[in-house]
Amino acid sequence: MLAECPAMALTIKRRGQAFDTFAFLVLAAAWAAGLLLLLTHRLFVTNDSISDYAHTWYIAKVLWSGGGLPYHFPQLGHGDALAYPYAFFAWTSAAIFRPVFGDWVVTLWLAAGAVATIASTVWAFPETRSRAGIAMLLANPIMVEAVILGQLPFLWGAWPWFVAIGCWRRGWIPAAILAAAAAQAGHPAVVLPLAAITVACRLPFDGRPRSLAAAYAASVILAGPWIAMTLLSPAVSDSTLLSLAANFFGTLSLRAEVMYAPFVVVLVRHWFGRAGMLAAIPILVALNLIIVPIRHNEYAWGAFAREPSNILNPFLESPTFTPSKTYRLLQVGDGKVGMYRLLQAGGHLDAELFPESIDRRSWPGLPAYEAFLRNRNVDAVLISNAYNERYRTNEHDLLEQLVGRGCASRTTPLPGFALYELHPLADDGGCGSG
Repeated sequence: MLAECPAMALTIKRRGQAFDTFAFLVLAAAWAAGLLLLLTHRLFVTNDSISDYAHTWYIAKVLWSGGGLPYHFPQLGHGDALAYPYAFFAWTSAAIFRPVFGDWVVTLWLAAGAVATIASTVWAFPETRSRAGIAMLLANPIMVEAVILGQLPFLWGAWPWFVAIGCWRRGWIPAAILAAAAAQAGHPAVVLPLAAITVACRLPFDGRPRSLAAAYAASVILAGPWIAMTLLSPAVSDSTLLSLAANFFGTLSLRAEVMYAPFVVVLVRHWFGRAGMLAAIPILVALNLIIVPIRHNEYAWGAFAREPSNILNPFLESPTFTPSKTYRLLQVGDGKVGMYRLLQAGGHLDAELFPESIDRRSWPGLPAYEAFLRNRNVDAVLISNAYNERYRTNEHDLLEQLVGRGCASRTTPLPGFALYELHPLADDGGCGSG
């Protein structure tokens, strides 16, 4: 019996090695296949991706016409939008190569950001350098979600942060400061608070706590101008405090699972050993399926087989469309491709390409809605029947009331769409004849 114990232990060890090798190879192959499929799309149309295409397009247009790097993006956010609400380094570097690759450069940058995030994590944390450790990182459902949602700014903020950690652990302090500054400038709203929490938790255990605090403070100062631009973006001022808070804490709690993933791997390895890591892998894989209906990620997963919608093209190519006007575009199901096409056609949008800025809601009455339209300098509202069915707001009814009062005219430029051309709205609630 005693002789059998070492043999049994050896068998268990070999089976464990076979499992983590199998898991690593399958997950690596799945990631490779997914990224290759992603790269077949000139426009990868998912929840958060079109904003990156639009900003990169505009920055490249100004940059390559000799205008340098723009500060404002006057076609967005009723004329007040910034070219860089975040993602300075990601969008600028993509814009440099856009004349060569076109829109596909953003798709490439998304894939590169995913690879760089995983690679920099493993580089910063040698403790994760095992088949089981890397498999856990690859199976992380929130890391997968960051890619399928098209969260390029976050990924391009996460990987420099891991580079900063790796540099600090190797004693390369100036490089760590610069990398940390780039990370927090890349996505101040998410990376900065998560980075600050990381540093605060590390201080009691670091052999150089004062140096760490000073280095981190220096990185925040260097990132200061980009942090300020995020706060000055009309996407912030156009949103309610409640929606901002809900979005902030919701996004922060989820992205923390990418930023803190290597710490979890290290702790699982320390507390439960290799057996714990092996047990965690199938759980993480299963979570990728479980969270799809919970997070409503069906649309995001569909991006791998989705082609960009061209439904607005006939309108944008018709005399009905006026490039100098500011449009409020309300449609669903196209991943905001219509908003991007409208910008490229020379039109202006009353909002930025974020749900909070678009402001999908009902109004307490016509005066409040008229004030909203005036504040956003809206000239026309293009609304789809699908939008009404999806959100069930009173906006369409209010537009009909404006038509009834002679404050707007209604046409049908496309099947399933209504275009409301607004006559000048006065502060007293009256309107001109158009």
